[in-house]
Amino acid sequence: MSAAFDYEDMHHLVDRLTPTQVRRLRLLVTQDDELAQVARSLPAAEGDEESIPAGLLALIGSVNGPEDLAEEHDDYIRARMRERFGDSA
Repeated sequence: MSAAFDYEDMHHLVDRLTPTQVRRLRLLVTQDDELAQVARSLPAAEGDEESIPAGLLALIGSVNGPEDLAEEHDDYIRARMRERFGDSA
């Protein structure tokens, strides 16, 4: 594996983590001597979940579907149209 592949792979992995999983990953990073030095060199985060508007959290929480909903949006819409209106949709 190349370093570029490792970086992209980790980037995609972190993108798929839930906020709770991200906090656990940060905890693991801070417990490793070498990785903790890198983590300490990063600028502090500006706020946490408490600084996110409640309306935004409500909107995000209202999206309930498969993990790949955004990527497969058109396919899901077509399937629902077929269920509702038959194969002519």
